[in-house]
Amino acid sequence: ARHERLRRPFREAGPWIGPYLADAPAMGPERGALPFPVEPLSGRERDVLLRLAQMMSTEDIAADLYVSVNTVKTHLKSVYRKLAVNRRNDAVRRARELDLL
Repeated sequence: ARHERLRRPFREAGPWIGPYLADAPAMGPERGALPFPVEPLSGRERDVLLRLAQMMSTEDIAADLYVSVNTVKTHLKSVYRKLAVNRRNDAVRRARELDLL
């Protein structure tokens, strides 16, 4: 529910749910961001993310890591999913917020 920003069902549930929600981590105030990645990043995903932060193109990342461009694109999709973002800049910004870079 946090990922989809569903709040109303919990507000309407009544006061009995309050103690259960008190222990849950709060959502970020600005964008409703999760306080942590959905899943931990693999080592290769971290390698791709590091090069992404250096403003390298997909082709440059592939050449640097000795993998195909399609492999880099697959890693990028996984990074975006795990960090709950849709763009390169957002991934780098989110990684910095989470001290992954």
